[in-house]
Amino acid sequence: MAIQVEVLSTEGSATGSIDLPEWLFESKVSTQALHQAVVTYEANQRQGNASTQTRSEVSFSGAKHHRQKGTGRARRGSVRSPLLRGGGVAFGPKPRSYYNQMPKALKRLAFKSALSLKQQTNAVVVVDDFEFPEPSSRSFAQVIDACGLSQKKVLVVTPESSPMLVKSCRNLPRVGISPVGTLATYDVVAADTLLFTRQALEKLAQRWTSNEPAPGSAGDEA
Repeated sequence: MAIQVEVLSTEGSATGSIDLPEWLFESKVSTQALHQAVVTYEANQRQGNASTQTRSEVSFSGAKHHRQKGTGRARRGSVRSPLLRGGGVAFGPKPRSYYNQMPKALKRLAFKSALSLKQQTNAVVVVDDFEFPEPSSRSFAQVIDACGLSQKKVLVVTPESSPMLVKSCRNLPRVGISPVGTLATYDVVAADTLLFTRQALEKLAQRWTSNEPAPGSAGDEA
């Protein structure tokens, strides 16, 4: 049986209801897939430009620290030794790439798991489509307040990228916005509540209907 949620107006009153796609919001939650998606996303955000100098790279004298024998001390071959202050760093970080990719089936599973988890915790809200003639943070905040989400971290999902809505919400500290086309697992997990516009939810269902593998295919086994 399909799960229905109320559709709210921008004033907060119910204007109807809409079915949540079962294959997106009623899937079995895979915590392993969610964990892998979050780890992969955060790894891909790393710049990987940390760098230290080895003993061959430090700008320091190459002279022998003290004579080889007779002092009772270690046989220092150079003042660039990592064991001496000002010397090079042993096994320090060097620039590298942390980029990683997930298999397509695992990405699909993680995304459906994230949406299903939000649905299970009643963190999916649908609102009528809205737009502003000019950027207005106050108007956007009023919509959020009318939906009862003023104290939560909200991700607003729109059917397309809207410059007016982006400009209107970017000054609101707990509000983010994402079009359906770029909505990712990490975005869903990071938000307390997902606020879909009606068209955005319909477009999401249409997008995933066309991408959903046939029953019994490899994608369903992930």
